[in-house]
Amino acid sequence: MSATKMNILKSSALAMLAGVLFSSAAMARNVEAGPIWNDEDAKFKCPVAAAAYEGKWNGQWTTTVEGEMSVCGVTDIPIKTLEAGPIWNQEDADKKCPVVGFSVQGKWNGQWWTTVPSQMSVCQVDLNN
Repeated sequence: MSATKMNILKSSALAMLAGVLFSSAAMARNVEAGPIWNDEDAKFKCPVAAAAYEGKWNGQWTTTVEGEMSVCGVTDIPIKTLEAGPIWNQEDADKKCPVVGFSVQGKWNGQWWTTVPSQMSVCQVDLNN
């Protein structure tokens, strides 16, 4: 095999490996933390912002509005169980629970149950998106 073909194969293998590693990395949620002035400030503010979501700061942050707002990357946020009012059946859940997810910028994971018959049901929402 020629050196050129060998280099192409090596490059292709590395690209595929990088794609696998990247796609398996946990997606971070950007959580607003007010203005962050530098890395030292982020080391203080981002863990606090992550704790509000019961998640973990991934070490990443960025300024979104200069001098006013920054966001911190937060992962490992536990699934939240949120009230949705009465849900009568699966068809009703399929309509209401996605709205509950959207309302907190999350995604309904398909789980729901009634907590108080004819009065209250809950939907499980994933905020790691």
